Amino acid sequence: MITTMRVGDVDIAFDDQGYAPTTPAIVLLNGWAHDHRAWNRLLPYLRDDFRVIRVCWRGHGPDRTPRGDFGVAEQTADTIGLLDQLDVERFVPLSHAHGGWVGLEMADRLGADRVPAVMLLDLIMTPPPPEFAAGVAALQDRATWKAARDGLLRSWLDGSTNQPVLDHVRYDAGGFGYDMWARSGREVQAAYERWGSPMERMAQLTGERPIRHVFSHPDAAEYDELHAEYAAAHPWFSYTRLGGETHFPGIELPAEVAGELRALLDGLT
Repeated sequence: MITTMRVGDVDIAFDDQGYAPTTPAIVLLNGWAHDHRAWNRLLPYLRDDFRVIRVCWRGHGPDRTPRGDFGVAEQTADTIGLLDQLDVERFVPLSHAHGGWVGLEMADRLGADRVPAVMLLDLIMTPPPPEFAAGVAALQDRATWKAARDGLLRSWLDGSTNQPVLDHVRYDAGGFGYDMWARSGREVQAAYERWGSPMERMAQLTGERPIRHVFSHPDAAEYDELHAEYAAAHPWFSYTRLGGETHFPGIELPAEVAGELRALLDGLT
């Protein structure tokens, strides 16, 4: 059941399922303009063995009323505040897309003892490709944001006919207008401008811990080579390319994603 908790001066929507006191909790972090329903297909693979907390960002829960500006800094503080109030001592963030910037920031702030591992799903690990950079810039213009949003969705679906993914995009991922999409474009752009890429961000984390990137996009040999080179230089990093069609592996391939998470956690001491 989705519920809310007051964190600072905002209500954060979340749900909390499963009981596993001896293992880290799994904290599921959406990409922008998605809510907890993005994890509906993955949740059954996890909650029997883990405590699983699905977090909705500000303005992403059942109440979509605009309540002022926010960004990655507030998303990070909100999530840490929520977990503190829930008495979550150790947890592993599993994030989709640009929710990964929050997962990495929490890992940096809290250290490896409290955040012993991180898993990222389908985050663009390079500096932003030109077409993607143009898209996130266009999201910030009221005259072009809808066309930019639709273009991003087409690229994320990549012609797929996977019904659960299509149903999520059609029925679950609505309720967000220019305000939220423009904010997402601004924050994604700012993250790449500040850090260069997620790989550069990971290399600057405080404390080492296992980090795994699981993805299907883009289908390019040079992208895999980049991951292999980074893993060779950073033994704490691993990656898996899935055989999915879309940008949504947690929806399209939930069993495989759960298996990757379990493999990552098996490496913890």
